Amino acid sequence: MFDLLNLPGIKLVDMYKESGALIFVAVAGNSEKFICPNCKIPMHRHGTRKNKFSDIPLYIEPVRLEVQRPRFRCEICKKITIPELSFLDHKRRATKRLVDVIRQKCLTTTLRSLADQTGVSVNTVKNITHDLIQDLKQTVRYETPIIMGIDEVSLAGGYRCVITNLATNNLFEVLEECTQNHLKPYFKELPDREKVEWVCTGISPPIKRCFAEFFPNAKMVIDKFHVVKIASEALKEEQMKYQVQLSKDYQINVKKSIRWMTLKRPENLTPAEHKAIVRQQIPELAFAYECKESFFAIYNEPDKQHAQIAFEAWKKSLPDEGMEPFKRLVKTVNNHYDDIFAYWDAPFPITNTQTEGLNVLIKILNRLGRGYSYEIVRAKTLYSAEARKVGSGIRSGNRKVEYGPHIPTLLKQAEIRNLN
Repeated sequence: MFDLLNLPGIKLVDMYKESGALIFVAVAGNSEKFICPNCKIPMHRHGTRKNKFSDIPLYIEPVRLEVQRPRFRCEICKKITIPELSFLDHKRRATKRLVDVIRQKCLTTTLRSLADQTGVSVNTVKNITHDLIQDLKQTVRYETPIIMGIDEVSLAGGYRCVITNLATNNLFEVLEECTQNHLKPYFKELPDREKVEWVCTGISPPIKRCFAEFFPNAKMVIDKFHVVKIASEALKEEQMKYQVQLSKDYQINVKKSIRWMTLKRPENLTPAEHKAIVRQQIPELAFAYECKESFFAIYNEPDKQHAQIAFEAWKKSLPDEGMEPFKRLVKTVNNHYDDIFAYWDAPFPITNTQTEGLNVLIKILNRLGRGYSYEIVRAKTLYSAEARKVGSGIRSGNRKVEYGPHIPTLLKQAEIRNLN
């Protein structure tokens, strides 16, 4: 029979199809004389045993091997031995080449579809994936960022700490939690942490408490988008407070319009919106909108001094009574004054915009592979082979420098997977 498998040590004798899989029947060669490892004497034939193994798909069909192998027995110690087959994986009832195929594809496709393609169980694919992840943890190292972004992202049922290289636009690390118990041990062991010059993060007490201890040469910048987000939330509070003053019919007609309009920037408003329904019905809300926009405008200032002057002017423009959400914003800025205005000290505008973009990727991964653990979602982003190629750095001596997977490439891959 023509050998379709090309596996050493066995001879193909039959083939048939069963339950959507191709079954190959083979026998193992038994010409070799086996010596008992204990007694050092030849062992005798002691029947045969049939074992089943999974192999790489053929003709787009899962493949099963039924291998008949001889057994040998020692007459003195009674030990029974079955010949080893070099092409089998030592941990699973599968060929090494099938395990290799799963390792190559498990981070770029869903585990369920990979299980369907190969005919093995989803748990087997998961176990192979976890073995790969452990190997990658030991062998992959990314260059510590000089300009580091740290943010929280909702991933696999919890808020995780995402660390990025803002100078190269690469993902550097994903930690299970953004707490001191997780951050301190990680930063303590981080190689070359003294090279970090800038850290951009949100208003996070755990990160601030770790910052000075582990990054002595770095300066912290509170992310611009975390600050202006507070202004947007303050406007939303004002909107909810004032819209309840409208009649029920008017609320039904314009409630969503009001929220949508207040989210827009002035340059995106239509002429009709510029006339502002809200100005006619709720002038106080129109003023709150202008407060939000004038706060946003602080970040358009060309330098730190002008930005600080603009903030002081904005603060004085708030009325003595009311506008409590915006007054809480004033307190937040004052509490983090140096770190917020460090934005203008950086060599270029430093923000975690790309880290926020990873939310899109993570939502797609969560949707495509429901039930994925944190470890698997982390690996699918952090060890993406294609994105790592784009994100590769230079060769330094015998070591290839890598900066981590390229974030725009990760997002492009996720969009393609989502469309498919």
